[in-house]
Amino acid sequence: MKLKSTLICGCAVSALMASAYENKTESRAYFATNPANGVGKAATITIDGKLDDWSEDMMIARNGANNMSTAFKGTHENNVIDIYAIYAAWDDQNLYVAWQMCNTGDTWARPGDGPLTDYGKPGDIPFIVALSVDPSSQAMTGKLEDGKCVWVDDAGMGTTFDMTSVHVDHMLFMSGKPGQGVPGIFTPVNAKGDTNYGAGCTLFSAAGVSYDRADGFLPAELWRQKTTADYDFDGTLISDPSCIEAIYDSGSYQNIINNDVEGLKPHDTAYDTFYEIKIPLKVLGITRQWLEANGIGCRVIGTRGESAIDCCPFDPAMIDNAFECYGKDASTTGEKDDLDIITYAMADIAKVRDLSNIEPLPDPTPDPDPDPTPDPDPDPTPDPDPAPVDGSYAIYYIGTNYSTPYTYIWDSGDGDKEYSGKWPGSAMTKVTVNGREMWRYTFLPENPLITPMVIFNSGNGAQTKNLELINHGIYDDNGYTGNNVNVSTGVELNYAADSSEAVWFDMQGHRLDGAPANQGIYIRVAAGKAQKVMVTL
Repeated sequence: MKLKSTLICGCAVSALMASAYENKTESRAYFATNPANGVGKAATITIDGKLDDWSEDMMIARNGANNMSTAFKGTHENNVIDIYAIYAAWDDQNLYVAWQMCNTGDTWARPGDGPLTDYGKPGDIPFIVALSVDPSSQAMTGKLEDGKCVWVDDAGMGTTFDMTSVHVDHMLFMSGKPGQGVPGIFTPVNAKGDTNYGAGCTLFSAAGVSYDRADGFLPAELWRQKTTADYDFDGTLISDPSCIEAIYDSGSYQNIINNDVEGLKPHDTAYDTFYEIKIPLKVLGITRQWLEANGIGCRVIGTRGESAIDCCPFDPAMIDNAFECYGKDASTTGEKDDLDIITYAMADIAKVRDLSNIEPLPDPTPDPDPDPTPDPDPDPTPDPDPAPVDGSYAIYYIGTNYSTPYTYIWDSGDGDKEYSGKWPGSAMTKVTVNGREMWRYTFLPENPLITPMVIFNSGNGAQTKNLELINHGIYDDNGYTGNNVNVSTGVELNYAADSSEAVWFDMQGHRLDGAPANQGIYIRVAAGKAQKVMVTL
């Protein structure tokens, strides 16, 4: 396979490295990164497959139309992966990113021809939203530990980043058809900038990320440069490199929105596609205040599954093998299966960044509206009182998402007091319980906990959702398993409702008449010890 350059891998990016990024951008013709210093704006966006929440003053980057490699390899090519602009917004809870796709094949092709199959829409192919949150953190290459790129089967193709030129620490992968596949957020797992499908990956469903798409075109103008169809008319050979150089010449472009162009049919914006995505700020480890004070970087990449075809802001790696031959079909472009190495700068969101002066990430704020909320007016102490709770706490993890899991523990009923240190918390210790390996974390609070909560995480971005902490409980990737480790015997037990020797209380402190009759979380008092347990019937 074709290799564009040698990828230089390094160790974690330091503040010195952050200040040394080249920050190259393409500004010729209609290419622009943060045009007029546009960085998006504060707004709340509803992810509903509509354009009405977005506006032109949210634009953070722009390309010309028909600048992707498929525009130069023959009129049979499908040019749906054509990214024209990206937009950004944010509010107290979320980051919103949108990107405008265009398909101008209808200006010369007949509906149903190759460029307009599937009504001219992207199919089930990967899109990537790459983010740079903390330029001093470990950067990503876009590769897995086995040398392949994410969601790519061949090590000789895909989309990567030169860590000496551009910083990326989050890559969001999703299908061009919302609802297809298993979208996820990838983060680095080692000093080489690799990621993986375990500790390095958090699914959209777990992170609270959602996205959708709409038909239509938001910008007021659509600047389209010549395609192979136009060059056929003027006798220029399609293989002539001047065809590619024309994308950098503003004179090669014509605005086809609300503007009749000689020799072309009117453009129907129904062939254009607009995507929008919502990313919770807490997933990125930032707050609105931090975002507005520092900014983050963003790039959107469109692929054909094997390699990138176009990206915004633009990078020349998208076209440097345009006239080479695709391995599966010599009549189409070699950009579909090459290895792209991106070196150009990201577009900035919320603030034009000073990469040498980024504040440390804020301390994480646990769920600001946790559930359940402790009763502010608790019921009287039950009679008789349950036995005092053993002061020590232990929690166990048997999941597989994190190579060395960290646990972040706080009491949402006591001012979010932390019990395993600042985020990401403390690394867990591997132990063997009843012949089974698992991870354990123990701590001794000064006072009984009110509403203890826990998050298991990779220590580097990937995490579970907020989970209620059950003392001595065993958790997996989905949360509490319903099993506990017995304090005295070390044997795993599932506390069933037939424990007749125990005294039971509900979470409000009311003593039950016998064992619980319903599933739920209760306080079980037996043998002089009290434990919060989940009853499964």
